[in-house]
Amino acid sequence: MTPIQEALRLFRQRFWWIFLVLILYVIPIQLLYTLAVNYTTLPFQLFGIPVWTAMTQAFFMFICLFLIQLPFISMAFQYAQNREVRLGKTLIGALDPMFSIYIMGIFLSLFIVIGSLLFIVPGVILMILFFGISCAAVIEEKTWWKGLKQSFLFGKEHFFKLLGWIVLFGIIDLIASFVTYLLVYSITGLYLVLNLSLIMVNGLIFSILFFVVAFYYYDWSDAGIDSAEFGFLLR
Repeated sequence: MTPIQEALRLFRQRFWWIFLVLILYVIPIQLLYTLAVNYTTLPFQLFGIPVWTAMTQAFFMFICLFLIQLPFISMAFQYAQNREVRLGKTLIGALDPMFSIYIMGIFLSLFIVIGSLLFIVPGVILMILFFGISCAAVIEEKTWWKGLKQSFLFGKEHFFKLLGWIVLFGIIDLIASFVTYLLVYSITGLYLVLNLSLIMVNGLIFSILFFVVAFYYYDWSDAGIDSAEFGFLLR
């Protein structure tokens, strides 16, 4: 079964777990992200400096991206091992490496944003190469330098696959967000309701992407190889 098939199957079977993870983990982080962006970009908006506003938004967005992957990677890891997913284990699996991912995310986000200023391409390359740091932390328990090294090796080997999936889900998310915005705004103009609706839609869509990447990483990593060898011995 391919990673996308595994991801869709996990999404269908554990939809309500995903929904709870969004409420308990993703929404609080996204709300903190919104507050941080609004607070830090206010001076740039007042003085009419759109480039710095966009850079600041991108910086916090990438930090948030590295963090919100964690529980979904934990779910995929559990599912790949024994086809079982536990909510408590999912949240613990996300919280354990959160600090190291947060610190690494700050530096990586800074480099990605700076790279994006250089005709965008360097920023995209850096994002793809280090997209797997959250997978390395959860699946192989490798953080800091070891996690960066594993992520780089994984990203280099799966570069075009990761790029393709990220672009595809990015397009799907743009369309879904636009439709959600129109529907919710036609019903209520409340900013909080609109923001929460977009967070939920984004979270559901990108949870599948995170599952796909996690299954790719699991198959590529020592954890996946050891599991395959153990299964072979049992047969």
